[in-house]
Amino acid sequence: MKRLPIGVNNLEKIITRNYYFVDKTLLIKDVYELEGEVKLITRPRRFGKTLNMDMIKQFYSIDGKDLFDELKIMNEKEFMKDHYHQYPVIFVSFRNIKKTNWGDAKKALKKLLYKMIFDHTQNEDILDMYKKGDTPYEDALLDITEALYKQYEKKVILLIDEYDVPIEAAYTYQHKDSEYYENMVAFMRDLLTAALKDNPYLEFAILTGVYRVAKESIFSGLNNVATYTIFENEMADKFGFTEDEVYELLKYYDLENDIDAVRDWYNGYVFGGVEGIYNPWSVIYYTKERLAGKDVEKALQPYWINTSSNDIIIKQIENNPYLQEDLDKLLSKQDLIVPIDPFLSLREIDQNPSGVWTLFASAGYINAIQISRKEYSVSIPNKEIEEFYKDSVMLWLERTTKVAMYDLIRALREAVVKGNVNRFAKLLERYLSSSLSYFDIGYDDTERVYKAFVLGMLSLGTNGYVVETETESGYGRVDVAIHPKERRYGEYALVWS
Repeated sequence: MKRLPIGVNNLEKIITRNYYFVDKTLLIKDVYELEGEVKLITRPRRFGKTLNMDMIKQFYSIDGKDLFDELKIMNEKEFMKDHYHQYPVIFVSFRNIKKTNWGDAKKALKKLLYKMIFDHTQNEDILDMYKKGDTPYEDALLDITEALYKQYEKKVILLIDEYDVPIEAAYTYQHKDSEYYENMVAFMRDLLTAALKDNPYLEFAILTGVYRVAKESIFSGLNNVATYTIFENEMADKFGFTEDEVYELLKYYDLENDIDAVRDWYNGYVFGGVEGIYNPWSVIYYTKERLAGKDVEKALQPYWINTSSNDIIIKQIENNPYLQEDLDKLLSKQDLIVPIDPFLSLREIDQNPSGVWTLFASAGYINAIQISRKEYSVSIPNKEIEEFYKDSVMLWLERTTKVAMYDLIRALREAVVKGNVNRFAKLLERYLSSSLSYFDIGYDDTERVYKAFVLGMLSLGTNGYVVETETESGYGRVDVAIHPKERRYGEYALVWS
């Protein structure tokens, strides 16, 4: 039986050590035929970007291993003849540049780029120039492409993985270092511009990341970048698992009867209008737990959420009081239409409250279906993400208090679930009198914050019911309405202030 590739992003290891492999090799041909000398591909974290980039490297590289026997790309005879092992390839990943200040980040960048120069050139003169500081490190990738071109007399393929990780880290920790963000943007802009703009030694380049940061001036002056985000349908099935791929994986391990449960928890992603994409990380971990002997219910866990960095998402939830009502609508399965700008930068999110939806969609925390030029219908993809939002709303509720109120909040939830109106009323009065203050909230947002609190409690504790807010009724609007998803005579409740 094949081993499960838990966290394995290296094709050679997967093939030679008998790991289960979901064959995405047709991506190699697809990406070559895409428009643009420089191709930027964005997908959520842990959706196969790094493994796919390593696969591309192994296929094109002059020094690549023969790992593609019996894989789909081998059927493309003419393409294999023209491109298999025909190019010098550079593969650099910025996934580990997550420092909390510019000084440490700059050291890490220089160390990474120096190693790249050493590994690819072995040219003492070039290495000595960088050691002495005679050449800026922003020229490193350009110098490597030139050196490889002269060595092989062939143009170079440049693969840059997780290019946005250093920028995201700078955005996250800019409160600790006021110059961090601007310095990081300037460094990455100069590094990429030197390597990608009018580079005569370049065959083509691919960059991957979570966010498209065009407005950060990262690609300032570059007119040869073609972007393929979650909003485009090119390569929609090449990142993440499809329904058929998940079923075949489960079937291989005699778990095909689990498909419905796995679909509810880890399916539901929509890329470029293509539905039915699964989170590969969570599917693999679920399979691992089932093979270890856990039953279905215990094996269904939020694996992706618990292993990804959620700092930037949680920061938006905690610092944006206007977001709470919208999250409650999502949790209660209501339709929600929001503005999304695929070009929005991280810096602009702080000045544009609606910009969080661009962030959430790019990172995989919502599905976004375009309904007009600027508006998108958004929804929660699956139960794994739903659990994350429930936990985040609960965390927000706890952090609005002046003292530890966790037990009281749990009691409030229990009263909602059991329908104990009197107990809920007493506990709510106790909570509000001892935690939330009118003066702490501020005059403009007073009702909104209290209302968000009530909606949060209801959405967390009303499984089987729909929670609606601000619905038209008579001559006005009902603040909050609760009704069963399946309407039954006489079972309807309204709450208003």
